[in-house]
This record gives sequence, C-alpha cells and structure tokens, in this order.
Amino acid sequence: MLGEAADDARRVVGEAQYTGCRVRQEWEKLELWLFNVPPQVLEELEAIHPGVYAIRDAPRSEAAVFELMDVLGGELERLKMAGIRVVGYGPTVDGYLRVAVMGDLPTAQARLDAMFGKNVARVEYGEPLRALTYH
Repeated sequence: MLGEAADDARRVVGEAQYTGCRVRQEWEKLELWLFNVPPQVLEELEAIHPGVYAIRDAPRSEAAVFELMDVLGGELERLKMAGIRVVGYGPTVDGYLRVAVMGDLPTAQARLDAMFGKNVARVEYGEPLRALTYH
C-alpha cells in the first residue's frame, strides 16, 4: 500500500514540488519530502490516503537537485584539477545534493559551498566503486 501512496504523492504533488520519500516501517507511514507545497495539495494527499504520510519540508525539489547534478557534472574536471576527486553524486530524499569525494572533506565542502551556496551539497567520503550507487 505504501508503494501506491508514493506513486500517488508524486503524481498529485508534481515535479516542481516533489523532493523524495522513504518508507518508515516503524511508523507504518511514508515520509514525504516536499518543497513549497500549497495547503490544498496536502489536503488532497490526506484525502487520498488518510494518515499515511509524514510530511516534511524540503529546501528544494528533486528536479532542482537534478539541475545541480548537471552543473556539478560539468565541473568535475575543474574540481579534479583543484585536488577534489568526486567519485559519486546524487540526490538525497530530503532535497540535498550528496557528493562522495576522495580526499580532504572540508576542502571539498568549502568548494561546493562556494559553487552552490551553503546547505546545498552534503559531502561525504567515498570510494570509486561506490560511485555506481549514486547515478
């Protein structure tokens, strides 16, 4: 049933406001991350699947994170020349750009903060083989 609720949420909310979701079995709910969603959309979701959703605010939509990924993809060589080796990247369910790097995490985080602004990219240590799980 939660899979159907996830599909319905994505359809009702739309690309401009949908960010992501994850099943929270301990709550028997679908945790749903949305960007700037109007109250009437929340009411519609509740009417379709009463009590199923745990709604969270997201800083940006999934579509916006995909745009950030495109920008990052075009900057990989420059980052590598600056000593930042990106081995994977992708969206988080809550509206951030996850970036896996090899090397100095604080330097990579500072560089990505300069590129995208603070609180946009979340840098973590990564191994080259993990890159396959990101995109």
